[in-house]
Order: sequence, then structure tokens, then C-alpha cells
Amino acid sequence: MEKISIIVPIYNVKSYLQRCVQSISRQTYRDLEIILIDDGSTDGSGELCDSFEDKRIKVFHKRNEGLGLSRNVGIKEATGKYVMFVDSDDYIDKTMVENLYKDLISNKADTCIGGYKRVLKDKTIKNINPLSGKVFESSQIIKDVLAKMMGRASKNDDHIEMSVWKVLFTLSIIKENNIVFPSERKFISEDIIFDTEYYTKCKRVCMSSDIGYNYCDNSNSLTTKYNPNRFKLQITLFEELKKRASNLNIYTFVDQRLYNNLIANTRYCIKLEQKFNPKNVALKNIKDICSNKKLNEVFSYYLDDGPLKSKVINKAIQRKRYNFLWWIMFAKNKLNI
Repeated sequence: MEKISIIVPIYNVKSYLQRCVQSISRQTYRDLEIILIDDGSTDGSGELCDSFEDKRIKVFHKRNEGLGLSRNVGIKEATGKYVMFVDSDDYIDKTMVENLYKDLISNKADTCIGGYKRVLKDKTIKNINPLSGKVFESSQIIKDVLAKMMGRASKNDDHIEMSVWKVLFTLSIIKENNIVFPSERKFISEDIIFDTEYYTKCKRVCMSSDIGYNYCDNSNSLTTKYNPNRFKLQITLFEELKKRASNLNIYTFVDQRLYNNLIANTRYCIKLEQKFNPKNVALKNIKDICSNKKLNEVFSYYLDDGPLKSKVINKAIQRKRYNFLWWIMFAKNKLNI
């Protein structure tokens, strides 16, 4: 057995933190280094970190800078051969680390990607890695793994979640290549930026059938919080991924994935505008989103093969039906769908 470092960035998650840390401490794989990064919490999360008695736990306190930069502190302090990331409002099944490690070793890989479970208030949805059981090497990794992290395909959905929290990474690849997370305040998805750096450097990636990561839909998560700059950040991310995909010579494989990802996130931005703002403010912001030149350019190239309900909203965005969009999002928010 080789030491595995598990990095947990923490910010104001006191009500979830005990569950998260206990799920890591109780892993069947015991040779762990558990690194808790308190990102300037003000709700007592930092004090709770200091109270845990597991000798494998190391606690670091820092000023608030966000999720990505907190993970970077964890990377700097980690001493394991392998590293995993767990978000502090999520938790993992007790055999997750062992399962990923066994798959990695048996396939002589340097990286292992699993699936996950999405935990909602009333149900749990299993998301098995669509490439489970497969192994990829060298140029295959960029074309068949990284490319599928850039969004859903228009017709057949074979995408891989771009998140880093269900993956066993080799720490030396990260450190020797100076791979770091950007701030999510610059790129709304810091994970995919990290992925574009990491997967170009690893040599052998295996896919696991494990779904031991429990991704929880919490009201205070970055995904569900209202951010007035969310749409602008999505455009910035799209432009950056377009540039990186071109540099990696995979843009022709991922263009529709990138378009699909941007348009899906645009629908979500409009949904949040309706949910969190007075009607007049929401309508103004929805109008600004629909009028964005880059978005309209993307629509001109987009092959819309998605479900009917998405097509209807997409057409409304293109035709700038602001009131219709407000009402349909009102209905979705009311029904919580």
C-alpha cells in the first residue's frame, strides 16, 4: 500500500463537515493523509477542523481565496504518491479509495476515474462512468478522455464529468509539471482548466465502475448560488476552452460539446436570474444574456439534437422571447425541475 493524500477545501460548511471528514477517516484503505484547508471560514468550520482526533489529519488555515486556490495549498502540502480531492459538503463511501486504488494498480495506470452518485433531497441518482473498464494511453487520453470532459455530445451522450473529485491522480505528475487550479472567480469551472493541463501529461488512464463519491445538491454550493457574473464567466470559460482545444488539435472533436456546454449553462443562468431577482431586473438580465454576440455566434453553428424541452428554450433564447423565458423558468423553479 502507498500513501494517498486526500485534499478537502473548506469554507463555511460546518453542518456538512463532520459527515465529510468521517467518511474519509472510515475508509477501508488506511494509508491516508487527510489534508483539511480552512479557507477563512467564519461559521466555526475552522474550529471544527482542529477538533478532529484522527492522527492522519493535517489542518491548514488561510485567508479566503476560493476553492481552486485552497486546493493548491493542499497540493503543496501533500506527501502521498497519489492524491484525491473531496468537496467538504460531499462524502464518500467507505470502499471508494480502495476501489480506485485497486483499479489503478491492476491496470498499471497513473490515473483512475470513477463515477459518482448525485444525492438529492428525495432520491439518489447513480452516474456510472460511461467508459468503465477501459484503459487509455498517450494520444488516446487527449482525444478519448479529455475531449469528452468538454461537454455532452449533441446526439449520443458519452461525456465524462469534468470534476476532479472522483479521480485518483498521481501527485508527482501534478508537482513536476507545476499544474495548479485557477481561481473559480476567473474561470467558473476551475476543474476543467486543471484537467486540460493534467491529462496532457499523464501516460495511462483507467476507468473504474466505482460510484462511491456522493455529490450532494446543497443550497449553499457554488453551483446553486446566484452569481451576477455567472454568464460572463461562462463566456470566458468557453473562449478559454476553445483556445486550449485548438492548441491540442482536438477542436474538431469537441466543438459541438463546447457549444452544448455553453448553451446548457446559459439556460441555467436564465433560470437563476428568474429565481433570485425581481421580475424587472431578471427580464433586463435575461435580455442582456440573449443579446450576447458570442452566444448568438455559437447558436449559428450549434446542431441542436437535444430533448424537446431544451430545444424550446433554446429557440426562445435565439428569438429573444424574454417574457416567455421568464415564465417558463418561473414554472421550472416553482416545480423545482
